[in-house]
Amino acid sequence: MMFLGVVGAAIGWITNYIAVVMLFRPIKPVKIFGISIQGLIPRRRDEIAASIGKVVEDELVSMDDILDKLLNEDNRNYIIKKILDDVDSTVEKNIPSFIPKSLKSMIVNYVVGIVSKEAEKFLDESAATMLNDMSDKIGIAEIVEEKIKLFELEKLEKIILDVSNKELKMIVILGGVLGFVIGILQAFVVRLL
Repeated sequence: MMFLGVVGAAIGWITNYIAVVMLFRPIKPVKIFGISIQGLIPRRRDEIAASIGKVVEDELVSMDDILDKLLNEDNRNYIIKKILDDVDSTVEKNIPSFIPKSLKSMIVNYVVGIVSKEAEKFLDESAATMLNDMSDKIGIAEIVEEKIKLFELEKLEKIILDVSNKELKMIVILGGVLGFVIGILQAFVVRLL
């Protein structure tokens, strides 16, 4: 009776182990008896990449999320400060040296004041429109898909194994446990007959 349980466990463990390995291997197609065999992930890499890209864009990160982060209050303040600092130094450098320092200061302050108002208006109106127009041309799904396609298959395998190693080992172990239980049940059935 135990013999059939051990045989069943071995068969269950081995078949599940082979199934897990065949998710990734063989990487390149191999012909066996005229049948082309290749691991699931290498064979369907492009489809998997497209699916992951679509999920990332639809469910995880949208262009609206990115735009919201780009135009948040801290970033707006940083952009305006950077513009004003650059305008201040540029205007001051380009005013001829024969102009008195007090007049230079008034001109710089005047120009910086105008640019400050316009920069805020630009960020409120034009920047959001420009970024929205550009977002139509930028597809997160395509970027993610392209990055996944560029991964070497060994690297992709390592990433997947790092994420799901415990679960894949559990599948193999469960194959052995189920095989053992089925082997014991078979032994009971054989005894009854």
